[in-house]
Amino acid sequence: MSIDPAERSGSRPTLEAIARRASVSPATVSKVLNGRPGVSGPTRERVEHLLAASGYAQRDTPPGPGSLVELVVEDLSSEWSIEIVRGVEAVAREHGYALSLSALGPDHAVGEDWITGVLHRRPAAIVLQFSALTAGRRDQLRARGIPFTVVDPVGDPPADVPVVGATNTAGGAAATQHLLDLGHTHIAAIAGPLDMACAVDRLVGHRAALAAAGREARPTAATPVPSGTPVPSGTPVPSDAPEPSVVVARFSREDGERAARELLAADPRPTAIVTGNDLQALGVLDAARSLGLRVPEDLSVVGFDDVAPARWARPALTTIRQPLQEMAERATRMALRQHAGAGAGPGAGVDEHAGGAPDEPVRVELATTLVVRDSTAAPGVGTGDEPPVRDHGLADERPDVTTVEIIGGPEALRVGLHEYDPAWTVTFTEHRDRILRAVGPLDVRVEHIGSTSVPGLAAKPIVDLVVVVPDVTDESAYLEPLLGAGYELRVREPGHRLVRTPERDVHVHVYERGATAVEDYLLLRDRLRSDPDDRALYEQTKRQLLSGTWDDMNDYADAKTDVIRAVMGRARAAAVLPG
Repeated sequence: MSIDPAERSGSRPTLEAIARRASVSPATVSKVLNGRPGVSGPTRERVEHLLAASGYAQRDTPPGPGSLVELVVEDLSSEWSIEIVRGVEAVAREHGYALSLSALGPDHAVGEDWITGVLHRRPAAIVLQFSALTAGRRDQLRARGIPFTVVDPVGDPPADVPVVGATNTAGGAAATQHLLDLGHTHIAAIAGPLDMACAVDRLVGHRAALAAAGREARPTAATPVPSGTPVPSGTPVPSDAPEPSVVVARFSREDGERAARELLAADPRPTAIVTGNDLQALGVLDAARSLGLRVPEDLSVVGFDDVAPARWARPALTTIRQPLQEMAERATRMALRQHAGAGAGPGAGVDEHAGGAPDEPVRVELATTLVVRDSTAAPGVGTGDEPPVRDHGLADERPDVTTVEIIGGPEALRVGLHEYDPAWTVTFTEHRDRILRAVGPLDVRVEHIGSTSVPGLAAKPIVDLVVVVPDVTDESAYLEPLLGAGYELRVREPGHRLVRTPERDVHVHVYERGATAVEDYLLLRDRLRSDPDDRALYEQTKRQLLSGTWDDMNDYADAKTDVIRAVMGRARAAAVLPG
């Protein structure tokens, strides 16, 4: 399908010629050209193809240079995405562009609403995290002269799509080789979803390292490797393997924990687990704690990505560093170089390392590196069939507790929302001073958290404090003094203790220095203090939930999770944007 030279006016086709060739009206071509609705999908694709093939939009007078760089991410609440945001924003700001963000969810595909908005915004360039673009979407963007790049794509984009990725295969091999070098002979793996190229490549690297050492990775019976999964020669995956060592799971902490429990139920138990990403690895740490296994004494764990929680984990996570921010910077420079090559605006100053002129799409892989921390060691003596027995008494504990103990069991939620009361701040001050007196010389940090810490926000009349201590397992240093000061123990769980007043109007959460939960509490608090829209959304959500009956306060807290995650995602994004 093409434009006949006889249908051209001068050196470019007429709108009427394109309409005639597409068997539609000129008005329909105009709608497609301007991104307006009212055109069926097949017709839009046909017209877009003709527009792109003819060069109609590029030859027409553009409405003016774009002032935006558009970034499309999967989920703004993920640490992975935040690193991408940082990289794109840094390059956009360097070259005088604003940043526009879109979060599309886990389906990795952009829809009609997004493309319509983009055609109206006319960004200078687009960077997509994971996301796949259909041929029709690519034609729409190219017809408007809007360049785009993809960071770490899900599948294998066409050769004409610029891509920036990482050396995932080499990274997967390095993770496993590190464990082999430490002396591990029973190494299991948690792979990511095998419809994602990065997950397949990391598994390929893992298998290659084992094969080079004369070993073999096998799927479990419960989660076999799907048929059609790419497997390198020399590393067969028998379906009836007697020794399960590979589980396929989603890239989440919860699925990492579930997969780890499956692997750790094997006999003999693996002495090391290599994972597809850091979230899965954090889930392995959770599973190990709950089973009474010590990391790295009983189990070594390796992640992939090196996002911030990997450094904050306890123990700090050995991982493969994927240069996420650098990948995003490179992808942005590539797109802006294409924009500059088209003669459109301030991107002309993009440096020569950006790569990829408009007619020369490129594929770039940045190097991954092994980062060794505290979650890996040589195989220890604590690798027998039975997990070590822990004493969960009040005494000074090394290591931490591995179960959740709720003193008194579940309690029904009996209190409703009260309008904001300045007296809550006074209560916080009184209890902060009371806590500091109780713990004496111990180096602690005390913060007011929760809804009562946000002026103007309706709240349950329960004042929440967070206390940060040097070592949460050293209960003699802080828990005994707090109990002596009149507080009562309510919860003891890995990484966290909760005490409260007998009247239950003050809750004190104790965490160890560096715990991610502390920064999350403060991030949510500060976002609700500063953003009236999120504050209103949060209050509305609580009012809706409290219109029902809750027999367990923990269930009520869990019901708010989705809204809290969304608010915190916006807070993290705001933290890396200028102004």
